[in-house]
Amino acid sequence: MSPQGLPRGLAKISHSVIIIMKKLLIFLIAPLLLAACAPDESQFKSDVPISRPAFEDRAAITETSEYSAPAPLPDSINLDVPFYSQAPDADWSLPWQEACEEASIALAFHSFSGEILTKEQFKKEVLDLVEWQKEHFGDYISTTIDQTAQMLEGYYGFTDYRILESPSIGDLKKELAAGHIIVAPFAGRMLGNPFYSGEGPYYHMMVIKGYDQTNFITNDVGTKRGLNFIYPYQTIMSAMHDYHPSNIQSSPKRIITLQ
Repeated sequence: MSPQGLPRGLAKISHSVIIIMKKLLIFLIAPLLLAACAPDESQFKSDVPISRPAFEDRAAITETSEYSAPAPLPDSINLDVPFYSQAPDADWSLPWQEACEEASIALAFHSFSGEILTKEQFKKEVLDLVEWQKEHFGDYISTTIDQTAQMLEGYYGFTDYRILESPSIGDLKKELAAGHIIVAPFAGRMLGNPFYSGEGPYYHMMVIKGYDQTNFITNDVGTKRGLNFIYPYQTIMSAMHDYHPSNIQSSPKRIITLQ
């Protein structure tokens, strides 16, 4: 007899059943615990509807005269920009894991092209842009704002853009209110995106497409959840840095605006 008063064979069976039940319980509870710990995606999504530019021309919100002041900015705006992540098939091997610049300018360009951007076309253009950079820069990893602008012009033939140095929150909002899509570089780990893998990328680039009263609205190509992803104003401004190989936080704030 076992110490519990059961026949030894029956005690062994009972012990095996308990182990199986424990494993089954862990199997059932673990997903629930993981779900409870996972960030709530809805907290990072903008509810500002897609909207048209508030002004036909940037001059309407920047120029003043003796008789008039700049027009007031709208409280919110969310420009229509297509979205795919930089790894649209969830394949984060090379070149996709380093394709944030290519993905961002493809999305930004097609917000003006008037053409529907399919996933297959998007993938083709990202790979084409990788090859274009290899030919012109010798590499495609960690493209600066200047190089990204060259890529926009050289591959797409798009010249209606400006590079802004040290933009303020107000500058970004004015550009967006005028219907100008922004492509901006970042020290990726300063963004604090909970959906990035690990600590996040050292260097990142994404599209800024709108704002509300406290956040900028982005299409963040660094995650499949990046459509209409919001970041507080200060997070965007603090993390905004052009590429630097070793000390990215020392690099200046620069953006491309497509007009």
